[in-house]
Amino acid sequence: MSSDVRRIELGGLGALWRSRAMGPGRAAAAGTVLIILLTASPLAALLLSVFTGGMKAFSILADSSMLWLIARTTLLGALATLWAMILGLPPAWILTRTNLPGRRILLAVAVLPLAIPPYIGAFTYITLLGPVGWVNTVSQAMGADGPVVNIYGLWGGIFVLGLFTYPYILLMAGSALRGSDPALEEAARAVGLGPIDAFRRVTLPLLRPSLLAGALLVFLYALSDFGAVSLLRVNTFTTEIFHQLNTRFDQRSAAVLSTILVFITAMVLVAQRGSLGRRGFVQRRSGVKPPTIYPLGRWKVPALCCTYIVLGGSVFLPVALLFYQTGSPMSLLHTLIAGQRFLWNSLWTATVAATVASGLGLFVAYLAQRRQGLAGIFLTSATQLGYAVPGTVLGLSLILLYNAYLPWVYGTAAMVILGYLLRFLPQAVQGSTAALVQVDSSLEEAARSLGRSGWQALREVIFPLIRPGIAAGWMLVFISSMKELAATLLLRPAGFDTLPVRIWIASIEVDYAGAAATSLILIAITAVPLFLVTRRDTTLSQLD
Repeated sequence: MSSDVRRIELGGLGALWRSRAMGPGRAAAAGTVLIILLTASPLAALLLSVFTGGMKAFSILADSSMLWLIARTTLLGALATLWAMILGLPPAWILTRTNLPGRRILLAVAVLPLAIPPYIGAFTYITLLGPVGWVNTVSQAMGADGPVVNIYGLWGGIFVLGLFTYPYILLMAGSALRGSDPALEEAARAVGLGPIDAFRRVTLPLLRPSLLAGALLVFLYALSDFGAVSLLRVNTFTTEIFHQLNTRFDQRSAAVLSTILVFITAMVLVAQRGSLGRRGFVQRRSGVKPPTIYPLGRWKVPALCCTYIVLGGSVFLPVALLFYQTGSPMSLLHTLIAGQRFLWNSLWTATVAATVASGLGLFVAYLAQRRQGLAGIFLTSATQLGYAVPGTVLGLSLILLYNAYLPWVYGTAAMVILGYLLRFLPQAVQGSTAALVQVDSSLEEAARSLGRSGWQALREVIFPLIRPGIAAGWMLVFISSMKELAATLLLRPAGFDTLPVRIWIASIEVDYAGAAATSLILIAITAVPLFLVTRRDTTLSQLD
């Protein structure tokens, strides 16, 4: 074939490709605008509601209790994060860097608190450590003068939130420990440092990015939590926002409080980014051997005790209490039959939200990884808003927006799905991104050189390779949507209850048997996909 003919054919293929690329290009632009509007408009509506209310809207800031509310909320988040670090870091090292018997099974069990929402944990510990709980009942029967322990209040909130969010620390630190370079620790040992000093002076500083990422997740979760703190009677921003909406019916005051909480969250995110700065934390190079597995020897029993104490407080004890409070298998079966409608509401809304989020997450991840332009940057930043904004704030923002501009959507189940979608879209984006970065772009280019369009290359070549990451993101969004309480309480239409809503209502009404049975159903449903997500080491790091 002559060079002229070859140039003509190549030019024809190039023209054909350019003509085909116009469609996807316009679709990408339209999709980018749509997602940015979808994710940013609720926050814009919140800010508009605050600043159009005049100075009267800010009168709540003059309340002397505002500083105490800010201090209490931030203290709750900081101490819950510290407690989660204390609970999560030792098991992370024990289960990834030692020869502890059964460490793979224990690691899978250690992740289970992510399937137990903190409001369920608060409910179980109220029955154990409340003023009329089992511990106080037994102690008073033995002659104690009044309650010896009280789970209600700030310290109870810190205890419960840290106990059921420590897996974020464990997963982040465990992933970093598995990827650490053993040569660094060996060099520290060679200069005379003991195991503890080597960990403190070499390994721990290199874990800083992972620990900060896990700590950020715990802190943001503590700031945004509503269910546990409301049951434990801790007055925070989320409970005060809910009070302003559902008791005083004051949307503007709730909007002001929400804006302050968003501002606190933004400052935390900026501080976390600034704390890492431009430091380098790379420790793995090509050709290094796997991390060292240390024999425990005489420390095997203490390590087992440490691990089982953490798992006992966060998994075994709460689940055992739920089974005891349920009463009998027939009671559990009766609750399941009577609550079919609530179970169905939870399942179908979570399924729809996870499916839509997976599609949008793939779109965002593809633009960010393959196009690497301003559209990808804007999309990635916009999708992070929902996860950084607490459920109560997101619910209020959607109420303000859709009640004013799309009233035909307001008051329907679509609002619940939209809240889930905006709240947990980052998890779907993360799952697709983690899978895409492992696929060489040359595979897509090869498919295009063979005449495939951009959509065909994505469907026939890229999608089969990244399907596990998309599935992991789908399951994470599904789990999170199944557990979500605050946004559901605000956005659900009248009579549209989900399993979390029924648990919260039963707890408020002191129907402990009904709350326990419903909690077991919710845990069982969320535990199955959680096990699937954590089945491989490559998916463990996607839980952030």
